Amino acid sequence: MKRTQYQNPQEFLTRDIYIATVIKQAGIPLIRVDNHTGRGIFVFNSSENIDGLIMKYFNGELRTDPKGLFETWKALKSMAFSKTNNVK
Repeated sequence: MKRTQYQNPQEFLTRDIYIATVIKQAGIPLIRVDNHTGRGIFVFNSSENIDGLIMKYFNGELRTDPKGLFETWKALKSMAFSKTNNVK
């Protein structure tokens, strides 16, 4: 993922909850969830492994525990909705 000029090089940001789930499930620490115009932004510690994880995800090569992946997705979804004050 290309980093913007405003992004801290020590952080990796994404609005994509599926990418965030893959990164979190791989053990990369989530620093915080920011609110940007009503959408959650997941902020992780930067890691050299992130680009490889994303490519494996998009190429269908990711191997992980499905139950753990779904539980991580639910937790991140809850954090994003809580941070952006959305109600579902």
